[in-house]
Amino acid sequence: MVTPGHLMGSAAWSAAGKLFQFLVGLIALAVIARWVGPEAYGVFALSWVVVGFAGIVVSAAPTDTLVQRRDLHAGHCNASLLASLAMALAAWLLIAAGADALAAWLGGGAALAMILPVRAASLPLSALASVPTALLMREQRFKVLAGADAVAGVLGALVGIGAAIAGAGLWSLVAMELVRQAVLTLLLFRVAAWRPGLRFRRADAADLVAFNVVTWGAWGLDYADEQLPRILIAASLGTEALGFFALAERLLGQASSVLLVPAYQVLMPGLARVQTDREAARQLADSILRGAAVIAGPVFLGLAAIAGPLVPLVFGVDWAGAVPVVQVLMLLGIWSSLAMAQTAVVRGMGRPGWHLAAAALQLCLTATLTLVALPHGLLAVTAALVAVSCVMLVPYARFVQRLTGLGITRQVAAIAGPTAAALTMAACTLGFVMLAGAWMPAAVLLALAVALGAAIYLAALLLFAPAAASFVMAALCALMRGDLRGLRTLLAGAGAPDRLEQGGIRTS
Repeated sequence: MVTPGHLMGSAAWSAAGKLFQFLVGLIALAVIARWVGPEAYGVFALSWVVVGFAGIVVSAAPTDTLVQRRDLHAGHCNASLLASLAMALAAWLLIAAGADALAAWLGGGAALAMILPVRAASLPLSALASVPTALLMREQRFKVLAGADAVAGVLGALVGIGAAIAGAGLWSLVAMELVRQAVLTLLLFRVAAWRPGLRFRRADAADLVAFNVVTWGAWGLDYADEQLPRILIAASLGTEALGFFALAERLLGQASSVLLVPAYQVLMPGLARVQTDREAARQLADSILRGAAVIAGPVFLGLAAIAGPLVPLVFGVDWAGAVPVVQVLMLLGIWSSLAMAQTAVVRGMGRPGWHLAAAALQLCLTATLTLVALPHGLLAVTAALVAVSCVMLVPYARFVQRLTGLGITRQVAAIAGPTAAALTMAACTLGFVMLAGAWMPAAVLLALAVALGAAIYLAALLLFAPAAASFVMAALCALMRGDLRGLRTLLAGAGAPDRLEQGGIRTS
């Protein structure tokens, strides 16, 4: 049986790997960003508009479809891999042939046209990784996934840093991504112990088509929603402004990969296994939601509070223009844990059509508000995107209520206490940074701000969410003692109904 405690243990392994990858990626980004500058980084961000969109078709959607299936056969895996690889090769050829036209349309100039054919080489690699990734997720082998991610991230970062120091400029970013994806694909095939074949039935392919088509549409609209602001920013405000925005998005994305992606990766397949048991689905969603809220809020809002000294210190003074963008974009952390759980419920319970409809609505809102905000500058565009994300929580909350019985009030209440504590922490930390920043060295200021923020958050958590605070303190004590067995026991104990109340991860 899939329990909240089992899922939290899996999420912990996944989060540990993502945290290591985040730290390595942050170091690599700090080094490379100093060498390439905001404009070149903006050009690389534009390459994601093209390659990332194709990646949804060739890897992201097939992986999600295989994970969601209740019954999976060898023919499903073979059909999915062959179709993904064929589409990846076709996309690579089309991007290479149309690189000049795509670069002109996106406003990336000759630099973008130069890197696109090579950058698109990651597509066949990600297509090959789609089935092994899905199989490992279905088997809840997140420790293995975390290890593969970590090794690939380190090797990619080392190559990227070396290339940047050697003067490769924009190509260092391309090399980092290609090496990371190649190493990850090789490792996933090795640890998944799965070998592809050519045999599959027509019925196997037909089983995947319906969910895949809707998934392509939903993820495609989501991706268009993510990339449309980049296109409009580059066209109206220039690639340097896009570089600032892309850096802020990268920080948000890396923090999300540590805190929220692991939770989604375990919650979605967990819900797929119990999708016929509404009560079990409600308990899983509520448990993961509460656990994620305790961690996500302080990290995102804490980054917003210390962005002033952090960004110039880590990335260089040329990136100071990204500070207000980072601060506004990190406000998404207030709702991020709720949005993660809502999306996982909708997809895990087999309702990709609902996701598709919501994604279409969100894209319309993004296009409208971004166009309205563009004349007012980059910060206004960023604020508009935060507003869109807040509005979209409403239809998703209704979806979750219909699928699991977890009411909208309960969903909001799940994150209310930790969010209030995180807001208190962020306000106090920001005040300290503003007061002490004028006379204190940046490195010392950051160290003191982080320590102060952690202390204030724990104190505020005791006030606003005492049960969650007790659970966090117990987990921290286990970590400080090096008691990994005790930590695993604590996480597993969170799955039992009589322990959830104590851990601040309630099920009712």
